[in-house]
Amino acid sequence: MPYLRLLLLCYAVLAPALLWAQEPQQPVRLELPYQLEDSHVEVLALPDSSLLVYSRKADTWAKKPDFLLEKYNANLELVWKSQLDLKAEYEFVRLYTEAPYTYLIFQAAKPTLYTFVRLNLDSGAVSQSEIELEKAEYIYEFNVLNGKHFLITGNSYDTKPNLLYLNPEKPQPTILPALYGEESSFSDLLTDHVHGRVDVVLAETNRRISRLQVKSFDENGKLLQNYFILQPQNRSLLNAEVTPGDTLSRLLLGTYGVRDLRFVQGFFTSPVASKVAEGEFYSLLDLQNFFKYMKPRREERTRKREFARVKEGKEPLQRYRLLLHDLIQTPSGYVLAAEVYFPQYRSNNSFFDSRVRGLEREAQAYKRTHAIALGFDRDGVLLWDNTFPLPDMITSSLTHSVEIASLPNGRFVMAYPDQEKIIYRQMEQNRYTDEETSIELLPYEKDEKILSTDLPGLIRWYGPHFAAFGYQRIRVPNGPNRTVFYINKISF
Repeated sequence: MPYLRLLLLCYAVLAPALLWAQEPQQPVRLELPYQLEDSHVEVLALPDSSLLVYSRKADTWAKKPDFLLEKYNANLELVWKSQLDLKAEYEFVRLYTEAPYTYLIFQAAKPTLYTFVRLNLDSGAVSQSEIELEKAEYIYEFNVLNGKHFLITGNSYDTKPNLLYLNPEKPQPTILPALYGEESSFSDLLTDHVHGRVDVVLAETNRRISRLQVKSFDENGKLLQNYFILQPQNRSLLNAEVTPGDTLSRLLLGTYGVRDLRFVQGFFTSPVASKVAEGEFYSLLDLQNFFKYMKPRREERTRKREFARVKEGKEPLQRYRLLLHDLIQTPSGYVLAAEVYFPQYRSNNSFFDSRVRGLEREAQAYKRTHAIALGFDRDGVLLWDNTFPLPDMITSSLTHSVEIASLPNGRFVMAYPDQEKIIYRQMEQNRYTDEETSIELLPYEKDEKILSTDLPGLIRWYGPHFAAFGYQRIRVPNGPNRTVFYINKISF
């Protein structure tokens, strides 16, 4: 009996560590007959735990491409497939799901000409219409409320974006009153289906100070509420995500700066209904793990130097730009994730970081240093922060490069694809680990070998599950090699 008690005690101590160290699983893989040379494929997660696969395939230059939508369930089994009737020039732009429909937008060679598709998720039935959106060469965001469309658009000759309202039954777009100054921009677009409202967060600046504005519209594009959130003291509110909920419970969670409005000095939370940000402010130095992407000695030197400058009333030397992710709701509150990046500019056929004041040239690439996640309670109080180093990650466009998902027991995971690997980091609140963790993507059979991977991608799917995809060349022991488009389910 003493030995049994000792065994149970050891198990109780080791069980959390074993759970923490458990690798993600790959329970199912799907291979589709698409080749990199003649096809374009998009893998899109749907709210009902299924995947929507959009493909554009052309066997020859003379043949009209086949546009196909396929729905696969959580086990990657085909549910239905539907053809789209599109001209060869059309490219996929955006989608939004409001059950029982998913709405997709495709853009023609003429940048203001679009085809809007309504897809029934149960049957695969498709209806589509072609619409001209004047001055809308780009669509940055797309939301739907009770079948009505809200779009944030822009063009190449006017730096000021617009908020468009479109009723598919009356295809004449309306520009909703949103931005007033030339230096204004959109920070967030959120549809609250429970309260029948679309919330738009705007960042307004005169290049010296910045404030935020929250506008709420009903399904007919009518303005319901308008809140101005002014900056307190010497802080400027740069951008933010808004939470769903009623008027009194809604929060803004975002970033603030001090003098140079290009750089973030910390995070804030504030009730939407307050006229001045009355919530909490957290400087980057207040965060426990923000600087963990550095070596320990460098982190220590940086913190000492920055604390000394703050004490003397000087501006911090560290300058960070952050790309925010959509807010994640949790049982206890919210998680705000962001990627820290620096623009790269070309000089003498090589790239270099630009952190020089006043440099406004167009970036050629964007270098990431790390990604961060901050956990807040429902009142906007910071509970924890954690960091995911992203060494040597450079992207050609400023788009999200990592995915984040909530796991059981309050944990989170960040991940990104790297050829035949998925690089990931599991987070348990403030518990930081510098251990590098990754998994190798698995082929169908154990004796097969993945020879190469092109255009690897990764998306958050549902719950603790991700979908990894791309083109792969597979070596088969007793047969010819095959090239496929793969989808691997990754389960944490």
